[in-house]
Amino acid sequence: MKLIDEGNKDYVYGGKFTGPVQLEMLIEAAAETNPDIARVHFSDGAVTNWHSHPGGQLLYLVSGSGRVGNDAGVHAGITPGTLVETPVDENHWHGADDRADAVWLAVTWGVTCWHDHSPLESQ
Repeated sequence: MKLIDEGNKDYVYGGKFTGPVQLEMLIEAAAETNPDIARVHFSDGAVTNWHSHPGGQLLYLVSGSGRVGNDAGVHAGITPGTLVETPVDENHWHGADDRADAVWLAVTWGVTCWHDHSPLESQ
């Protein structure tokens, strides 16, 4: 058994974000079939760029007020305790509501495919 109180906050994920975001890697995948597990701290309305995951992703809102979006639309005002499942290769984004902070627990399978544009560009 291993207790992990906090992860590597200096982890450089190579992702693209709009606004201040700190990725705290808790467990880095040992193999392609294993997930990465990270706590992601989004400040003041920050969100990710559009992206997808070849193995899908689970997002659990730990604290704050969150928002997520995909090609079908946006869900805002997400409350702590909500689990979001993004299927294999679904284009999506996630982060904090406008003028709010959010902490997500992200369980991700496969290398993230990042896009160069932010969902905020279309608002």
